[in-house]
Amino acid sequence: MSDKETIEEAVEFLKISMEGETTSRSEMIEDLRFRYGEQWSTQDQMTRKLQSRPMLTINELDTSIRQVCNQIRQQRPRIKCHGVNDQSDEQIAEIITGLTRHIEQKSDADYAYDNASDFAVTAGKGFIRVNTNYVDEKTFDQEVLIAAIENPFSVYFDPFSVLSDGSDAEATIVTDMVPKADYKRLYPGASKRGFSIRGSGDTGDWLSTEEIRVAEYFKVEHKKETLFLLSNGMNIFKSQMPDQLPEGLMVIKERPSSKRVVKWKKLTQFEVLEERELGGKYIPIVPVYGIRYFKDGKIRHMGMVRMGKDPQRMVNFWQTAMTELVALAPKTKWVMAEGQDEGYENEWAQANVKATAILHYKQKDVDGQPAPPPERLQPEAPPAGAIELALTASQNLKRVLGVFDPAVETGGPRSGKAIRAEQSQGEITNFHFYDNLTRSIKHVGRIILDYIPIYYDTERVLRIIGADGRPKLTSINQMQQDTGKILNDVTVGEYDVVMETGPGYDTKRQEAVESMTALLNVDPDLMKVAGDLIFRNMDFPGAEVIADRMAAANPLAQIEENKDIPPQAQMMIKQLQQKLQQSQQEMQQMGLELKFKHGIEQMKQTGETQRTHMELITKAHDVDTREKTSVHDTNTRAQTAITVEDLKAHTALLLARIDERMADKAATSTAESATE
Repeated sequence: MSDKETIEEAVEFLKISMEGETTSRSEMIEDLRFRYGEQWSTQDQMTRKLQSRPMLTINELDTSIRQVCNQIRQQRPRIKCHGVNDQSDEQIAEIITGLTRHIEQKSDADYAYDNASDFAVTAGKGFIRVNTNYVDEKTFDQEVLIAAIENPFSVYFDPFSVLSDGSDAEATIVTDMVPKADYKRLYPGASKRGFSIRGSGDTGDWLSTEEIRVAEYFKVEHKKETLFLLSNGMNIFKSQMPDQLPEGLMVIKERPSSKRVVKWKKLTQFEVLEERELGGKYIPIVPVYGIRYFKDGKIRHMGMVRMGKDPQRMVNFWQTAMTELVALAPKTKWVMAEGQDEGYENEWAQANVKATAILHYKQKDVDGQPAPPPERLQPEAPPAGAIELALTASQNLKRVLGVFDPAVETGGPRSGKAIRAEQSQGEITNFHFYDNLTRSIKHVGRIILDYIPIYYDTERVLRIIGADGRPKLTSINQMQQDTGKILNDVTVGEYDVVMETGPGYDTKRQEAVESMTALLNVDPDLMKVAGDLIFRNMDFPGAEVIADRMAAANPLAQIEENKDIPPQAQMMIKQLQQKLQQSQQEMQQMGLELKFKHGIEQMKQTGETQRTHMELITKAHDVDTREKTSVHDTNTRAQTAITVEDLKAHTALLLARIDERMADKAATSTAESATE
């Protein structure tokens, strides 16, 4: 389609949309003005200003609307993803759910939801937008963002859309009237020629004296495609088919089909400024409806204000009337005898103006006769009928809006559960606003699911957020080098959105503490089993530290998170592990005891062995000693005998020598004697 054809199509779509929504938009604008204080008609304002009469606005309507909106804020619907085919994975579904929470938190999506629901509750329609953008200026990675549309009247939604979440919309325009000076600055390359004023007012004009309409035009195109069914059960379009299928994979069947493609173009009535093809199959503009109804063959929208206008006008009128009656009533008068204020005229003249502590008077009148003290005349009370009508008007407003004051209970303190039950009395009456927001956020989740395989198709580390609000970092599309398998592949599988409604995590945590505390009164031993859970749900400083310390001492609290094993199985495994650990401890204790007993027995045996050994050694020593003694004695006797024999021999030799000497001496003596 050429640019000229696109512009003509956009201009025609805007014209049709405006014609279909003119009346509804006028009523919605009036509702917004009425909520924020413009509650008197122009004729009444002019009349009362000319007559200098009071004109009060007691805006009870705004309070009731804020009560409904704040109830929605306390229990915002939450996106949760589930797999819908055999290629999906429960762990991947949890990662996608955590990624969705990260997108919501980073985008401040709560403001976008609150802004849209506020417009829906007030006037009947608001919008949420899903955008994409680069993570930062130094990367090619993109991310999904959720944005608020501050002015719902800038959106011209498909007038032929009938679904409550707008998922069937085929075209949408988001417009903005830009001053010409800003237009030239924002789009320096745009054409400056050919501008001509066509029409006037908000009836399809694209150009005024000072402004140019710049429009974002979203259009769904249905491209003809051929759908293939592969032998592994996977469906794939022909345009997505690789040049060569992997070995063992083949096409089983095919059929003609079509593919939804969303085109985005930014344009004026004269040229297309930007254009691109968006990922996904839905227009990323999501309506949040209040009340939709058909009138005169056209869709109308309204919120709480529409039916609350007349009761609110009654409140303003009768409160103003009561104020006027009291303000115009005569001031309090004093009755006294003539001459009693003589000399004190200034005091009595200002008695109704100043809070004078003392008022002086004379006890006699002008004739000198005693007179009673001055008396005050009581003013006339406001008419009881006016008071009754003012109260009735306030009650009528509550009945019309379905928002009532909490029932007042007497009889002592009440539980938090009873107080919450009183505060939720009006929730059923206005639950359709909450339910419509739930449907719209669910469609936001579908758009995000469409975008994730397109904009999160590379390997990267992302922050995901758990149901308890705790963040953690997780790698997605991570390629394993050894096996070639991709871990946490968010581009494979089909997923859908299931909404979680009701109280949020913090409210459920408070309710859990109340329930656990009540159970502790029944079974105090529960603290030993689940004490860490009780403290982890409490809000006071240090509760987490206490919970961690109790968990460290509680084996049941140390179950590892394993998405492949159900929690019940994990608990059974942990209990078996605990029993095994106890058995091991018992066996170890028994081993110590056996070892101790064996040690004693061994010591006994060792003692006996040592005793026997000592006895044997002693006996051997005795034998050896006796043997040694016997040998010693024999040796000694032998040695003594030898010595004796030696002595005998020496003695004999000595005696022989003595004899020889004696013989020699005798011979010598004989010879000498002979000589003589």
